[in-house]
Amino acid sequence: MEYLNRFESYLITSAEELVRFVEEVNHPNCRLMFDTFHANIEEKDLGNALRLCSKDLIHVQISENDRSTPGKGNINWESVFDALEEINYDGWLSIEAFSTKLAAANIWRKMFTSEEQLMQDGFEFMKAMLSREKTLKV
Repeated sequence: MEYLNRFESYLITSAEELVRFVEEVNHPNCRLMFDTFHANIEEKDLGNALRLCSKDLIHVQISENDRSTPGKGNINWESVFDALEEINYDGWLSIEAFSTKLAAANIWRKMFTSEEQLMQDGFEFMKAMLSREKTLKV
């Protein structure tokens, strides 16, 4: 299960609602995924939302606030990757970005030079975030 933002759905629109739904279904095949695009609209803190989802989290979609290349927008990626590390997440990470080729996504301007460049840049960004050194802030 994945929650969508309030502009696309009214059934389940937050991490809290999705966790409650999965708990009420109470079936081993009912798990959840987290999409940073939707969470960026609905959550005050993406890291806290991920922590809330941690028990049943099996997939994370790395999506920028405008569905462009991850790391090129305004998602708080430090919070996201700090939370993933804290909860010892070892599931799938995938990039979900849209181009003008997908009319249903309502993307009217070019968000990246090519799908290949998007994947290369996005993959490098994810690798950098996963391998970053943390520095103490005093």
